[in-house]
Amino acid sequence: MANDIAGARTKAQDAIGVEVFANLFKAVVDEMAWVVLRSSHTTFVKETQDFGVALVTPEGEMFAYPYGSGATVLMGVAMDSVTQGIAWEEGDVVITNDPYATRGMVMHLNDIYAFRPVFVDGELLCLAWTFIHCTDVGGYAPGSIDMQNSEVFQEGLRMRPVKLFKRGVLNEEVWNLFADNCRIPSLNWGDMTACVAALTKAETRMQRLAERYGRGEVRRAMYATLDRTEALTRTVLSQLPQGSYTFTEYFEDDYVSDVPVRIVVKLTVRGDGTIELDYTGSDPQVRAALNLPTGNMNHHPFLAMSAVNYVVTKSEAIHINAGILRCIDLVLPEASVVNASFPAACGMRFTTAMRVHDLVLGALTKAIPGKVPVAGSGVLVVTYISTSELGGAGRVVVANPVSGGSGASGERDGISGAEMSVAFLRNVPVEVLEAEAPVVVRRFSLAPDSEGPGKYRGGFGVAYELEIKHPSAVVVMRGKDRQRFCAWGAGGGLASTTSGNIGTRRNSEPHDIGKRTVYRAELGEVIRLWGGGGGGFGEPFERDPEMVAADVAAGLVSPERAREIYGVAVANGAVDAKATAALRGPQRDLGGDSLGGFDFGLARTEWERVHGLAAERIAAWLPGLPVAVRRYAQADVYRRLHETGPGPYKADAVVVALTEVGAALGAQTSAALQHAAQ
Repeated sequence: MANDIAGARTKAQDAIGVEVFANLFKAVVDEMAWVVLRSSHTTFVKETQDFGVALVTPEGEMFAYPYGSGATVLMGVAMDSVTQGIAWEEGDVVITNDPYATRGMVMHLNDIYAFRPVFVDGELLCLAWTFIHCTDVGGYAPGSIDMQNSEVFQEGLRMRPVKLFKRGVLNEEVWNLFADNCRIPSLNWGDMTACVAALTKAETRMQRLAERYGRGEVRRAMYATLDRTEALTRTVLSQLPQGSYTFTEYFEDDYVSDVPVRIVVKLTVRGDGTIELDYTGSDPQVRAALNLPTGNMNHHPFLAMSAVNYVVTKSEAIHINAGILRCIDLVLPEASVVNASFPAACGMRFTTAMRVHDLVLGALTKAIPGKVPVAGSGVLVVTYISTSELGGAGRVVVANPVSGGSGASGERDGISGAEMSVAFLRNVPVEVLEAEAPVVVRRFSLAPDSEGPGKYRGGFGVAYELEIKHPSAVVVMRGKDRQRFCAWGAGGGLASTTSGNIGTRRNSEPHDIGKRTVYRAELGEVIRLWGGGGGGFGEPFERDPEMVAADVAAGLVSPERAREIYGVAVANGAVDAKATAALRGPQRDLGGDSLGGFDFGLARTEWERVHGLAAERIAAWLPGLPVAVRRYAQADVYRRLHETGPGPYKADAVVVALTEVGAALGAQTSAALQHAAQ
């Protein structure tokens, strides 16, 4: 008995000690984040907060990450490709932006990662890490990213891990090489010095902790913090119902053709506190910038965001670190859109990560209906204003990330103007933008009638209008999607509205800009972008009439929509109870599934009605083809099917198309291989 009591006390003391150190580590990364935020130069870092900081073990696991500053979505990405591949010396700073050399640690060229070793008594204790989204790293487009880029070479300068500082001395040749290949070298240097300052601060703080508590004790606490988070994660995930849950999501096209991009996940809950996300059946990598270069990692934050968010929501006082990802295993098909191979373009990889976020939410909704949000708007149009053609006087300035609303759950409405997967991004204040770029912001508001209706409605999307005030200004709008396939609802809730963008020139009618990334506007042209809302949950006729009336009073829901969709009559700003009762008498078929299923909206529902069986058969057939021809073969099969008529396409027609394409490719690829071998 005495031994049991002593053991319990020791465990309690250990738990308290781990918690104390975890908070000390958090204080270090919070201070790092503050340094970057207050000393950076570009709008996208100092205002939008697209940056990150962390403390990392020598083995490459993040053991401390801030909660309230910067990009939370990179938490836990494995860093062993750098931490264990460098001969570290005191004062070194290593930088890289290469997704392929780092095996999926870096995800696109605009993200510059920087590392500094922390030595205590001549031994490596840990590493400090920062990243910034560099507004421009060269390449074809201002801001470096065009959705139609087909190779990573088009997206800017790519640097494998290299020492920017060696023993505290700047390697000017490395920086000059980078500076000479980007549009805003002085601003980028300002951001880089902010990163170096944050790394230096982390080194000082960790060395002081080691002086006070001892290097061995600090080192033990680093790993104990990871283990503690893993244990809490297992507790949460063990409460999910065991089984497998499959879900499918789409991009409505791949920006270079009309063929949608299909992403599939099978969520398997094992019952031991771990889960598996199997992406087998997802489409091959595309000839556009949507690809996720995840390096075939077994754990990756971009493919597990929804699961991570669920764990954090359900676990009190959990410390955010790589211990969460230890419990989320991945199965990734080779050369796919979620596991791309060199040299696939990857500039807008986060657009795909957003779709994966909703994909996993769909699987979780099947497992625990109503306990997680349904789909959010699924769109983030990052907008730049570039005057780089003016030379030294020019700039590339982020105008605003234009997003939509988040999805509702079975407990509450979605959040308006904030998509869950990118909620860490802040807006750029109008005064700052108009001081730094030749634009006038005409509107920045919520978009009325954009929500997915339900007992709990989705959040409303954002509407944003800019007037261009310089003839040399180029507008870059990347990340456009959900212009046909909208966010889905569930449990009787309905899908939301789509996103879009138009331009209005002087004395002209508005015109659709479409999905162009780089757009040369006319002087005085007003560009309007809007994001769709989040999906709804539960029957719209079950929504509290007073909540509907409040949305009408706020100008967010029109009186006509209130009557037609929610069955609520609003007169003189108040609910007309008698008219509402009459409207809600007969339940209407609004397109949702009252049995608790999903409403995917008209466009996706029709596409799946026509192509659903074909998509399944094509997905099973593609892995047997050479990587280089898979996306072409997929498009060719659809082309042949379309030539036979409008569909739906049945199994025999699909088999014929697959056979024809396979035969054609077999002859052509064999001849090409023989020619290459000669």
